[in-house]
Amino acid sequence: MKKKVLIIHRGYPLGTNAGDKVRTLNMAKSLQRIGFQVFLLGFYTKGFSLKKKEIEELPEGIKPLFFYTLPNRFRLHNIAALYRAILTWLICKHYSIDLVQGELASAANCVRFLPKLPLITDFHSDIVPELEMDGYLSYQIENAKCENIYAIKRSTKTITVSANLRKNLSVYGNTDAPNYVLPCNFVAEPYLNFTMEKRKAMRIEYGLDDRILLCYSGGLHVWQCISETINLVIELRKRNPAYFLCIFTNDSIEPYKDKLSFLENSYMVKSLKHDEVPAHLLMADVGFVLRANSLVNINSSPTKTSEYMAAGMMVVATQYAGDVPQLIEDSGCGYTLNAPVASPDEIESLDHKIAQFMSNRHDEFEKTRKFIFEHRVWEVNECILNQLYQDL
Repeated sequence: MKKKVLIIHRGYPLGTNAGDKVRTLNMAKSLQRIGFQVFLLGFYTKGFSLKKKEIEELPEGIKPLFFYTLPNRFRLHNIAALYRAILTWLICKHYSIDLVQGELASAANCVRFLPKLPLITDFHSDIVPELEMDGYLSYQIENAKCENIYAIKRSTKTITVSANLRKNLSVYGNTDAPNYVLPCNFVAEPYLNFTMEKRKAMRIEYGLDDRILLCYSGGLHVWQCISETINLVIELRKRNPAYFLCIFTNDSIEPYKDKLSFLENSYMVKSLKHDEVPAHLLMADVGFVLRANSLVNINSSPTKTSEYMAAGMMVVATQYAGDVPQLIEDSGCGYTLNAPVASPDEIESLDHKIAQFMSNRHDEFEKTRKFIFEHRVWEVNECILNQLYQDL
């Protein structure tokens, strides 16, 4: 008989393709393939009308268990945590669950009434510095710290998205639990059949085949250094007017309109559906992952880096962009800045690096894709996950 694994996600985002949800579903599908019967317990705070569609779109064979939970604000966190813990206890008893995998530290508290049940906690990040950066209230930050402490203490094994994250989580307590690093690898399928011919066709469609396309894809949060990215493109264009910036986002560009005007119409902002992103990344040459010096960034493993490289791009990052500098060093397909505001020497050096990349575009396209498909597809994580679960 198959062992039963319950995957818990405390803030499940119904109806969206948020990164933590994509990772959670990849985990669920991998555990299925490894040989487990998988149950997905998702606590949501909004989006009830999307619940039915969410269930219909789940991978076949995964048992969905979606329940509304009170939000962790207005000082309701203790009541909400108690409700989730009781419900989790009932579910584990009813379905005879053998193992629990918590997505994010916040899920660990759900098994507090099940002390003998093995718990694997997947730390996507350390939420505490994120809350501090976003100006959350002190009791919310303290609650997040307590969740981290409990998750580290309670977990049989842990997963982190980067070695940096595991190291920095030690401030919440030491543990002998084995840790496994599973980066935010990408799903390969949408990128498999990319060719230089398809790239050229996309560029011709947009009238951009004679330009050097610099790309940012994703949200426009302050910590993603959008202003600094635009400033860098402005400086690069002083050296070569062929540079053209593509921003693919579903967020409002309004805060950056004045700054974008300095690009003199050498930019494009486009909102894309999730399944439209890969084809649009294909036409670009350089992808940006600029990050400032903060634990939020240092601990991270941005999936967009792998997606850029799977589309044949070189990557420009800062030294604080999580595991990206290591990927650039290992692949030789990119450039690492010291900080989000590049020095004149760095701008000159980066311009030269891009020129080299463009002069041998076909070979660089193949080299970049070969590296990332060998090192960062989700199947690599699945092999590690299989090892993790061997003795449980």
